[in-house]
Amino acid sequence: MTKTVFLIASIFLLVGCSNQGELLFREIPKEGWVQDQWVEFSYTHRLPEKEASLYWILRHDDDYPFSNIHLIVTWSNPKGKEQTDTLSYLLAEPSGKWLGKGLYIKEHKLPFLTRYLLDEPGKYSFRIRPAVRATENQIPNKIVPGIHQIGIELNPISNE
Repeated sequence: MTKTVFLIASIFLLVGCSNQGELLFREIPKEGWVQDQWVEFSYTHRLPEKEASLYWILRHDDDYPFSNIHLIVTWSNPKGKEQTDTLSYLLAEPSGKWLGKGLYIKEHKLPFLTRYLLDEPGKYSFRIRPAVRATENQIPNKIVPGIHQIGIELNPISNE
């Protein structure tokens, strides 16, 4: 199965790491996020079996034309077992007020997997793409405008 992986000549990757977890980001082109292009993240787990909570971090401006977003995600473990899901998130109140934090750029922390078992060491892959209904007036050429960055946050769950 061949899928397009979203690549940019100058990919901006932000990596944050602390005893709290790990945070990875990718820049979206200024023109917008093409709906059939995947953004991919990989995480190498080196510790014994551990549970983690995963969140998508979405950063957008007021040019994003919707009050919600639909995302298609796939993820796989080191043995290559892949899972897929379609996620829907509310980004604004009915009044139009954004739910995210920030002034010009709004940041949303969107729950993905609340208890994901990192059951073995190795590379875990996560891919995401938008699945917004395109209309001629709001999304020409199936490009979603206004999104600046997409990220994934992995937070270990303490069993203590």
